[in-house]
Amino acid sequence: MNPTPSDQAEAPRYANSPAELPPVEAPTAGFILQLFVIPAIIVVVVVVVWLLFGKLASGEKDAMSYVETIKSPSAHWRAAFELTSLIKNSPQLASDPKLLGELAETLDQDLKLKTDEKLLQWLTSTLGTFQTLDGTTASGQKVDVVAVLCHALEYPSSDEVKLAAAASIAQHAARMEGKFNDPRAVKALVETKSANSPAVRKLAAFALGFMNGDDATAGLKVLINDSNRDVRYNAALALARRDDNAALGFMREMLSDKDLQTLYTQDTPEEERKEIPSKIEAVELEALNALNYAIGVGKKSLATTLKPEIESLGRSGLVSVRSRALEVLNSLQNSK
Repeated sequence: MNPTPSDQAEAPRYANSPAELPPVEAPTAGFILQLFVIPAIIVVVVVVVWLLFGKLASGEKDAMSYVETIKSPSAHWRAAFELTSLIKNSPQLASDPKLLGELAETLDQDLKLKTDEKLLQWLTSTLGTFQTLDGTTASGQKVDVVAVLCHALEYPSSDEVKLAAAASIAQHAARMEGKFNDPRAVKALVETKSANSPAVRKLAAFALGFMNGDDATAGLKVLINDSNRDVRYNAALALARRDDNAALGFMREMLSDKDLQTLYTQDTPEEERKEIPSKIEAVELEALNALNYAIGVGKKSLATTLKPEIESLGRSGLVSVRSRALEVLNSLQNSK
């Protein structure tokens, strides 16, 4: 049959086409593995990890198994570390009196036995992650968690344990917003004035800052005379939030570019002096925040006295400091 005109028009289009298609081959095992099996395995792993994380986050995993591990003769600090992470991700566990009580009792016993200090450190840190101080053992016996933390704070041979104890007390005090005023904790924090580590004394002043009451204020007035500047500043900030005049001299220092520059230059190694401006900025912002807090709760005596220093910072070349100083001045002006 002769080709039609339309067939002739289509002919050039297929002139260079291969004579026939290549034979169809069955997919190899490697191809199937890459296309289906490996992705399926990845999906399964992701689902398993997701389910496992969901169990951990919701507290479905038996946290008491960690406690039993920690109590065993072969206890390792990583068990306490993992339990801390677990509690942080589970509000249910963080409010469990039995879990808290068992851990506190274990820590108290281990402190007396002077076991592995790394384990003691993590156990002490773990007590600070709870949202309650009401601890009970599995048998229902009450456990005095504050007493255990005070014991850890007085632990003689490890600054790390003391730091963890001060941090845990600070966490509970901050969580309770001024309602945590246990005199035993205040006394133990003040007693750190004789600790060799400035970091311990600094954190003790920080923790006292979250406590109300005359005892805490008296303790801060002890630490404000510390030989370490950071300890003095932490105590001064806490006293400034109370509008206590004992902080006046240190607050003047903390609000002065010139004074801070001189002080930090004197005791900062040459290779670290590039960090001085950021340190000065941080100190000035903390001081302004403390005064602003005091004004916010109706205490403005200290801020009024320091108004010239605040006005000077209102002209600071640092935007963050300048704006915060102007905010404090505005609060002072609008306060009754």
